[in-house]
Amino acid sequence: MSPFARWFQARVLRKEAGEAELLLEVREEFLQGQGLVHGGILAALLDSALGQAVESLGAKVVTAELSVSYLRPVREGVLLARGWVVHPGRHLLHAAGEALLEGKRVAFAKGVFYRVG
Repeated sequence: MSPFARWFQARVLRKEAGEAELLLEVREEFLQGQGLVHGGILAALLDSALGQAVESLGAKVVTAELSVSYLRPVREGVLLARGWVVHPGRHLLHAAGEALLEGKRVAFAKGVFYRVG
């Protein structure tokens, strides 16, 4: 486990067949000055969910591109992130996903991952 993963503490619930689900409990250190979860935290959670989905196909990857759309603010609670593979190319793998709080979508993302192994 990487130092970032140990600090971030997102828990992988499911990782199989091109799909993944992660849980992340909001902590005080994730909040920006207005008391909302920093956008970078949501981006990191979605990047992790998409990456886990891609890696569930046996690919070792790094993120080449990530686009996140934020829909509503998050102050507290437990976030669920879902990722799924859209296109498993030979060198570039495309994935998409969403982050939810209490069943409501708070952000969604699309990403491109470069196969390194």
